[in-house]
Amino acid sequence: MRTARNDVVGAGGTGRNRCGSWRGLARALAGVAMALVVVSCADSGIEGAEGSARADASAHVREDAGVVAATFTILADFTSKIAGDRMEVRALTPVGAEVHEHELRPRDFVNIEEADVVLYNGYMIEQWMPQVRQVARDEVELHAVAELTGADTIPIRLGEFEGVPDPHLWMNPALAIRYVEVIRDILVELDPDGRVVYERNASEYIEELEELKAELEEAFAAIAEERRVLITSEAAFLYFADAFGFVHDGVWGTNHEDEGTPEQLARVMDIVTDRRPGAIFYESTISDRHIRSISDDTGVPVAGPLYVDSVSEPHGEAPTYLEMMRLNAERIVDALGE
Repeated sequence: MRTARNDVVGAGGTGRNRCGSWRGLARALAGVAMALVVVSCADSGIEGAEGSARADASAHVREDAGVVAATFTILADFTSKIAGDRMEVRALTPVGAEVHEHELRPRDFVNIEEADVVLYNGYMIEQWMPQVRQVARDEVELHAVAELTGADTIPIRLGEFEGVPDPHLWMNPALAIRYVEVIRDILVELDPDGRVVYERNASEYIEELEELKAELEEAFAAIAEERRVLITSEAAFLYFADAFGFVHDGVWGTNHEDEGTPEQLARVMDIVTDRRPGAIFYESTISDRHIRSISDDTGVPVAGPLYVDSVSEPHGEAPTYLEMMRLNAERIVDALGE
């Protein structure tokens, strides 16, 4: 499975112009230079929590391990489960950050420069991918994992991006399995000597994802059909709702657009007033103020946070995809169940 460098789709275009923008390239090179200064400081002991986490992760990989740059923590978690100790996996978007409009930091430029492959979701969630293409070495391939799954997409249903494929496919565990299969094949092609490891790890992880799906189906059976109304800040649970039988809506369609406009709030207040769900939810990477405003006006309680675009810190409440999905289910059942 090979996606040629000039044929990358999604997240801002159909490929990289090799002539590029000299101005953009200059900015990228300047960022690399600044990043080298930051790394130099880190080597001298001036290192924050993120650097420490990366050092801890590096201690568990082989000395000859390759480097995978993944655009956000969900992809990084999937990849780490498959790669084992054969690859060092580095997430560009930090834990708890907003993936939709991430701005590359100095350390990101280093991670992209050192990467042997770059994995991103696609379907325009990473609108900053043109910067990544400018920095990555010419021989490094960039793979839009969600797009490569070939899974049927669900269109965004409201807002200025209405009709565009919603990018949050991973919120359905059955589609998360498709991500794992794509990542496995990419790693096998990148590192054929690791085929046995990648195939074994992927197979074991797929079993865990299948168990997760069955576990969530059983948990949601406790929620009566008429109470399966899931209202969130961003309408990012379309694939989740489709998989588990929820009616889903959000204050806005995607975090790319304006958030919490009077029109958006009024529309959802009408829905909440009419449907009277057991609670309305906010997500871990964005403010809860809009959901709380709706709660104040309707009397419907607030619950959350739910995790969508990021896992938690390693010692937090949802440090992996499996744990975040179980925590989401627990909070939804507690809030919407009878």
